[in-house]
Amino acid sequence: MRSYKEFMNYIYANMSLNFSRCENISLALQKLIKKDIIEQTKYDFLGSIIKIPKIIENPVKRLEDQRKDLEKCGYENIFKNENDKCLKLKTSSRLVVGLGSGHVLETSLTLHHIFGIPYIPGSALKGVVRMVSFWEIAKNRGLKDDKDIEKLQEQLYDKELSDTDNDDILKHKLLFGAQDFKGLLVFLDAYPEINETQQIFELDVMTPHYQSYYTKNQPPGDWENPNPIPFLTVKKGINFCFNVLFDKFRAKEILTLKDDEFPEKAKEIIKEWLNDFSKLSQDVKNWLESALREFGVGAKTRLGYGIFE
Repeated sequence: MRSYKEFMNYIYANMSLNFSRCENISLALQKLIKKDIIEQTKYDFLGSIIKIPKIIENPVKRLEDQRKDLEKCGYENIFKNENDKCLKLKTSSRLVVGLGSGHVLETSLTLHHIFGIPYIPGSALKGVVRMVSFWEIAKNRGLKDDKDIEKLQEQLYDKELSDTDNDDILKHKLLFGAQDFKGLLVFLDAYPEINETQQIFELDVMTPHYQSYYTKNQPPGDWENPNPIPFLTVKKGINFCFNVLFDKFRAKEILTLKDDEFPEKAKEIIKEWLNDFSKLSQDVKNWLESALREFGVGAKTRLGYGIFE
């Protein structure tokens, strides 16, 4: 019976791949790790991965088609007044999404299973934007005590829509959802704007110094050997296209409901958005830009990863 360390050393020592037939990084990274002709280390293996041709089809064009189809179904584009009908931001640091996902190499990266390129899932974007909206409400109310912040969290995420809610609470619930309501904002996956010859990946290394402290609950000591772990990242200076839509069809349907079926106060807010869409559009844009420029998205954001210009 091999130990975990012996098993991982065996994997690293026997990883190799003939990349001449592979045109998809996702396929190579997720499915084609096996013993082949040339023995490779993990660092060499990942170095070979990033040399694979990246684009089979332009994902940004597919994303535009998806957005247009949704618009035909009654969704309103939040960034329709932007030059490219989407919000484009550039990475100002390395980006890594899905680092902690299960993988034989210990580290992973979220890659599109068809295009083989990195992307930011819409669910991740919604989460970080919702966080910015939450802290904006907390700041405007001057909340600093942990108990007050917990009460606000409970009101936003554990309570149903109600006429007793303040306007800022109702707006948050209407846009991002509540216990009894699906939010009116839809966040699409964000894709990089790249060409076939552009290199978008870089190798990075993290080096845990006290393995026993993290895995065996032992005291940290300088006698332990550091363990360098290479992993894939998206390099600095890559443009991403962000698309957010408002479910205008459902919003109009809500206005036809009876007063006892939906809070009247919430209806008034929806009417304001439908009459003047620019205010809502600007709020969402500010939240998204603040989320990506100040907080970042993906893994290791506290170390400066996932920040956009």
